[in-house]
Amino acid sequence: MAPPQHRAISPDDCRTCRRILGVLEDRQQANAGDPITTDGIGGLVGLKRRATQVHLAHLFQHSRIDADRRTPLAGITGASEPVLPGAVDWASRMVETNPLFAPDPTCAKCLVALAGFGWSGEINPAELAAAAGVSVRSVERHRPHLVEWDLLYFKPTSVPLGNGGRFRGRKPSEYELMSGFYARPLTREEWADVPARAAKVVDAVSWFVGVSPEERENAEIAVSFVLRSGWPAHAVLKALDASRERDAFNPIGYLHKLISKLRGQRYLIPARELVTGEAGGPRRVTDCEVCRNRMWTTIPVGGGAVLCGGAVCLEAGTEHDTRSAPVIRQRRTS
Repeated sequence: MAPPQHRAISPDDCRTCRRILGVLEDRQQANAGDPITTDGIGGLVGLKRRATQVHLAHLFQHSRIDADRRTPLAGITGASEPVLPGAVDWASRMVETNPLFAPDPTCAKCLVALAGFGWSGEINPAELAAAAGVSVRSVERHRPHLVEWDLLYFKPTSVPLGNGGRFRGRKPSEYELMSGFYARPLTREEWADVPARAAKVVDAVSWFVGVSPEERENAEIAVSFVLRSGWPAHAVLKALDASRERDAFNPIGYLHKLISKLRGQRYLIPARELVTGEAGGPRRVTDCEVCRNRMWTTIPVGGGAVLCGGAVCLEAGTEHDTRSAPVIRQRRTS
């Protein structure tokens, strides 16, 4: 545990803070795609969970790491003022303006604490309880309220014991902050570009191969219905391509099965998407697939081609172009 005077010093003057930051920087340089828990960080530097949380919070308050408590921030060494991230700012304003929180301050604490870890990610109840300053039991009681109010998506992950359906604990749970607002259906005037958008979605589904032109057309029609109801293309693709390694015996049947889960459902807009206009996940460092230059991206691991110019590589065609084959897939026609 850090001493009381720890808050008054710079992380540069704290040996433990420097070690934790070094671990996070090493993971960033190694482009580690797997998430790491607070316990995992503590194990690498020889700290217990609570002490690790204290030093991570100190690094965040001094702008050395991002709101997810995992991503080092470059170019701001020496900053003395904490950076209020968009997620925390949004959560604070939501607590102040939403009357649902007036009689339930514990829900407010949980929402703001979750926002401190980022727009989305993984967290276990003990971490959330420590960040919110409440008990684990209070977290378990009040977290469903946030889900009911459409402000949180939460997916607990239990670890089965292997006999009689019993469980031995939980893995870190997935969460995403939600805005509480649903997307509206498209008007008929907005339907004009839906077929082209549907074709791009179907083309990007990695396992949808070996189909006939008629089956592909049927798939595009099915996707079009969901797009017209207000679902954005990236959310439809995420739902369809979640099983990207699956070798579907009947691709068109499997696609219809997945798309049926979206039909008739409204699209709940994530808070990050509403506030920032960005639909991606947490930022990570990776290499451009063409020129191999280091870059930031919000595209998840395995989520498609990562290029330094977004849709194109800025070095394409120059002497820095290292590709041996095109990395952007062409539209399938059969």
